[in-house]
Amino acid sequence: MRQEMVTDDADHEGSRTPASFPISAELYERARRVIPGGVTSAVRAGALPHPLYLERGAGPYVWDVDGNRYIDFVLGYGPLILGHAPAVLRTALVAQLEKGVTFGSQSRLEIEVAELIVELVPGAEQVVFSTSGTEAVASALRIARAATGREIVIRFEGHYHGWFDEMLIGPRRGAGATGFAPGSEGIPAAAQQNMLVAPWNDIGAVRGLLEARRGQVAAIILEPLLVNGGVISASPGFLAALRTLADEHGAILIFDEVITGFRLAPGGAQELFGVRADLAIFGKAIGAGVPLSAVAGRKGLLDLVAAGRVVHNGTFNGNVLALAGVAATLRHLRDERATLFPRLSSIGDQLARGLRELGPPLVVRSLGPIVHTAFGEPADVTSVRDREGGDRALHARFIGALLRHGVHATPRGLWYVSTAHGDDDIAATVAAARRALAEVL
Repeated sequence: MRQEMVTDDADHEGSRTPASFPISAELYERARRVIPGGVTSAVRAGALPHPLYLERGAGPYVWDVDGNRYIDFVLGYGPLILGHAPAVLRTALVAQLEKGVTFGSQSRLEIEVAELIVELVPGAEQVVFSTSGTEAVASALRIARAATGREIVIRFEGHYHGWFDEMLIGPRRGAGATGFAPGSEGIPAAAQQNMLVAPWNDIGAVRGLLEARRGQVAAIILEPLLVNGGVISASPGFLAALRTLADEHGAILIFDEVITGFRLAPGGAQELFGVRADLAIFGKAIGAGVPLSAVAGRKGLLDLVAAGRVVHNGTFNGNVLALAGVAATLRHLRDERATLFPRLSSIGDQLARGLRELGPPLVVRSLGPIVHTAFGEPADVTSVRDREGGDRALHARFIGALLRHGVHATPRGLWYVSTAHGDDDIAATVAAARRALAEVL
């Protein structure tokens, strides 16, 4: 159900005055003097005409410093599954603030949250907590390597697993360049020497890597739905085949569910696709906006942490403020699962269908509450290689035009929906997209 209701006098096809952003522009110039590039996460740098400065959010809406209201499909880049400032989260956080923020000690809340994750996630027997998805990925890889006594990890093209040195990999640039290289300057080549990259949906390539490095591969890590690479589903049988290959070669299968967890289904991709991972990584929607991440999996693997063989430290691991928000979120998702998740998927499908009906050259891919838009790409793709002809500049202009018409979406093309979005929001968004397309084509 919608958490907040904000009315707007403009009709779906009406002559809403396009938004302007003079105060955001002033703040951006001010930020550039003291913050590199004027943004605190590089992914926010590509917005046109410049990064937007927001002041508040309620339900499916956000307001910027210039007073413009937008229907929000960024949703904090995915965490806000219940929309902005939902009552269930506000109540839990305010109550915990009166008791304390962090103790550097144990609390009942960490037990309660771990129990909720074990209850919801297939195959989860124990849980360790951290703050960001990047930290959780690092923990999962360390556990896998300790469990197997091996060092090599297989990952996939276009999948994102955080920004630390080992995992930030990108294609080599330049004429005739092939293969992969560190995705940023400042990363030593040696940091990625134990990382092998396979094409997504190519089980033969994975099998070949495992055979070539027989007895050396510690883990296979993947987004079970390739969200960061453009919402590209696994081909039929691909995830199950990875499960079989991991078992045959004694490798740990790791699902990075930072995005898909608690969004695609109460038990994440493992529940939706019916394939069980050895370790699963969660973040974003787990707390509806509060920063917490987790690694969940078999007790036999996580016993390595209990035995002290795998070091797992962190000042903010399991801080009570975040845990209070996570506990309230997971209980809400669990208790309302019968209606909440079907409604969430329905809203996502409605958005995707409405955008798709606008026709070429706009391309729309989706799975339930996650939608992706692009230009100049095939509608059906199986890997990020199929997307190489996409017109990213045109898409950026499209997103900039949407902003002027009251819709906030990501420049890279990812759209997230929340339980706060309603039918009217989707209708208004499709109407805005129609006007935006007319302006940029």
